[in-house]
Amino acid sequence: MSLLGMLFGRRKQEEVFDPDPGLTSTIPARPYRILHANLPFYSDAECRNEVKGARLVVLRCEDPRQAQQVVECMPTSKIYSQGLIVAWELNNKAIWDTSWYQNPETGKPERAWSRAVEFVGPVVKT
Repeated sequence: MSLLGMLFGRRKQEEVFDPDPGLTSTIPARPYRILHANLPFYSDAECRNEVKGARLVVLRCEDPRQAQQVVECMPTSKIYSQGLIVAWELNNKAIWDTSWYQNPETGKPERAWSRAVEFVGPVVKT
C-alpha cells in the first residue's frame, strides 16, 4: 500500500446496530426469565430525564439450585419480550451510570443500578 493509501486509507466500516438478541439452542447453566421488557430508564431519581438509546429489562434467575430467585435490572439496546428465557451475556463496552426506573408493579421510582454494563443475552430457542 502506498504512503497516501495508508494516510488516507479507507475508513473503518461502522458497526450496524442490530436490536435482535439472537437465538441459542443451548440451555444455559443459569437461565434467566424476562419479567419486564423495554422499560424506559432515567438519569434522575424523579424519573423525568429519560436515557435515550437503551431500554431496561427486569430478569429473574430461574436456576432451581438457587435458594433465592435473584432479580436484576439491566440496560439493553436489544429488543426482548416478557416471558422469554435468555442466557446471561454482557457487553462490557457499553456502560451506564446510576439510573432509575418506574417499577411496573408498584408505579414508584426505584434505583435500577449504580453502574451497569449492557445485557445482550440471546433468547433460548424452545
